[in-house]
Amino acid sequence: MINDKGVIVRVQSAMVLNQVIHGKHSLDRTIDQAYKEIDDNEKPLFMNICYGTLRFYWELKAKIDQLLSKPLKKKDKIIENLLQSAIFQIDKTRIPDHAVVSQTVEASRKLNRGHLSSLVNGTLRTYLRSDREIEKINEEIIFNHPNWMIEKIKQDWPLNWKEILKKNNDRAPMWLRVNQKKIETKKYLEQFLINESKIEVDNKEMNDYSICLKTPIPVKSLPGFEEGYVSVQDGAAQLAVDFLLEKKSGRILDACAAPGGKTAQLIENIDNTSSVTAIEIDSQRAELIKENLFRLGHSAELIVDDASDIQSWWNSMFFDFILLDAPCSSSGVIRRHPDIKHLRRKNDIYTFQKKQLKIINAMWKILAPKGRLLYVTCSIFKEENDEVMNQFLKKHDNVALQDLLLNNNILKRMIKTRYGYQLLPGTINTDGFYFSCLKKAF
Repeated sequence: MINDKGVIVRVQSAMVLNQVIHGKHSLDRTIDQAYKEIDDNEKPLFMNICYGTLRFYWELKAKIDQLLSKPLKKKDKIIENLLQSAIFQIDKTRIPDHAVVSQTVEASRKLNRGHLSSLVNGTLRTYLRSDREIEKINEEIIFNHPNWMIEKIKQDWPLNWKEILKKNNDRAPMWLRVNQKKIETKKYLEQFLINESKIEVDNKEMNDYSICLKTPIPVKSLPGFEEGYVSVQDGAAQLAVDFLLEKKSGRILDACAAPGGKTAQLIENIDNTSSVTAIEIDSQRAELIKENLFRLGHSAELIVDDASDIQSWWNSMFFDFILLDAPCSSSGVIRRHPDIKHLRRKNDIYTFQKKQLKIINAMWKILAPKGRLLYVTCSIFKEENDEVMNQFLKKHDNVALQDLLLNNNILKRMIKTRYGYQLLPGTINTDGFYFSCLKKAF
């Protein structure tokens, strides 16, 4: 008997993959739409298929290309995505082969491609009879990244490029940030995670409010999540606030603030005399900031506007601290967002660089004398990091590079660059981030 719920998972997975690979849509948004059609018990499988197929796409595509006698028509490309996801399940999961085949064949019919169901069945059964190996004729297939990205990572990180590519294909861990305004980390760990929920923790060197779980769990299953005790935030992202704040008081700006994790973290690390302003250009993403702050019991001034257009929103009051988590290629968070490998193009990097320079130059104008600005990206590309800082520093003579603030060994694990620090993906089981801290001399 065919498992209808399993068939729906395969149908929706193929549709999501098709939208990402061929339609160039964001994985997060396409998954959100498909999620409603999936039974709760099947959602982990659905997520695993979507993320896993995107991670190993080039290898899976090569296997399908080898199996098919001729390419499918453009209108039937979704069947290629369906087959790729099936090969992923056969190779990388414990699902019985017969279940993968039968449900994938039925999924082809549900996708209105019944005339290709025999091809789907034959292709998968041929694969099961084969040695399942493929000649890895190029680096795209070997490393499961687009060629332009491989070459760029080689260029920027000649000693680390293979390890970066390998880490990018790993599954990202789940990091938590405990809301110190509501509960101490020790109490949350002992009372909620360990004693009540039996959730295993993977202790990592980080700050006093970070927790890394050994196995990710659904966000809404986190004890105390709805009550605002805890947030999901990568360990590297959490470092930004620690690096910026040299004291717990002042006027603070979180530029390009969505979805609001760092905004909330700033509030959790300052005293009652301070204020936090968050600015976000995208009105839909600004709603995420509101939702996050409300859940946590926090409040901040929220401005929906272009951070770089200070004439349209700035009230002439200078900020003591500015956290600029600049829009970027997101090349440091690929293991968390494998669709980045499919959505980004080589010329995007220059576009991001221009935007980054525009924003940091604007932020510098509204930073108070003696104030600190932390420039952050979740990128590993030097064009978006040190090269941005180089161009910025050439135009300003009232800038002093500052040490990052942290009293532990994390800095020793990071790569010191000319103008900042680079944390590569997976170094301390975190995403890849760049940090450069500046002080306004006068």
